[in-house]
Amino acid sequence: MTIKEEVLEFEVFSGGKVSIDLSKCEGCDSKACVQICSLPTMGRVLELKNGKPSLKKDLKEIKKGGCTECLGCELECELKGRKAVQIILPTPELDEYIREIKTRGMKPVYEMSGRK
Repeated sequence: MTIKEEVLEFEVFSGGKVSIDLSKCEGCDSKACVQICSLPTMGRVLELKNGKPSLKKDLKEIKKGGCTECLGCELECELKGRKAVQIILPTPELDEYIREIKTRGMKPVYEMSGRK
């Protein structure tokens, strides 16, 4: 786990990482990321400390699968919070597919819509 300039980052089982911009959490009333992560069927990785998300489990446990990579914290923060959570997961098959369709002169939809 690293905390740089108010950012909490940790690696997950798939090799991806979760990043939380803690500076955005100060004005958040919902704390939606912690609420969803605290549900019994979720990873229960996050807890609230001093008004901000913090890790409830140690890094080794999280990396071994303690975080279920459900994307709930990111989605809830996007919908009810302050858009502070970003999850980046490896998608090698998707990356290969995109390279393949580009060689055939096709464009992925997200590039056609201007999103990247």
